[in-house]
Amino acid sequence: MTGGAGAFELRSVSRAYGDVRVLCGASARFGAGRTHVLMGPSGAGKTTVLRLLLGLERPDEGEVDRPAGVRLAATFQEDRLLEGLTATANIRAPHGRLRGAALEAFLARERAALSSVGLPVDARPVRELSGGQRRRVAILRCALADADALFFDEPLKGMDDETVARVMAFLAPLLLGRTAFWVTHDERELAWFPEAVRWDVGGGFLTRR
Repeated sequence: MTGGAGAFELRSVSRAYGDVRVLCGASARFGAGRTHVLMGPSGAGKTTVLRLLLGLERPDEGEVDRPAGVRLAATFQEDRLLEGLTATANIRAPHGRLRGAALEAFLARERAALSSVGLPVDARPVRELSGGQRRRVAILRCALADADALFFDEPLKGMDDETVARVMAFLAPLLLGRTAFWVTHDERELAWFPEAVRWDVGGGFLTRR
């Protein structure tokens, strides 16, 4: 799927948690079919922006515009996996209506994806996997979803350099031409997205670089 979503937009958005104001009249327009990398230190408001765009939070002031009928998929900072199911069952969970040839095609794609990021296809429930393995399952569940826009909140956190390289060799080409949001505080990750739009988050605002 390429660029299925229209633009997302924040218009004069403010958001506070108690006495802490995270966004102060922030405005930004995120064009379709691009990867948008949100950079900033911890606590700057990156995750808040993602949650607003996903519709998981509402602004205290201002408006958040999402394309009508847009289908969303996300990898959160927590894995949020179905603990008693296998890696393949977790990745396949959003595709419960697939049958016949369509299901077989997805299963083949899933197996290839697991192999690409160094994960085995076996019968272990994900609760028995290591933290890095669980993280990769969460990433693949999002990346392989039939969605118009993909959201990744610090997805590579805790991975060693070798695993990051393997995951991104698979994932970065998959995001080309799609609407994606990538949150990180690690500037090294920008190298994986040479065509991305960079946004600096801090001081209550978003600045396009």
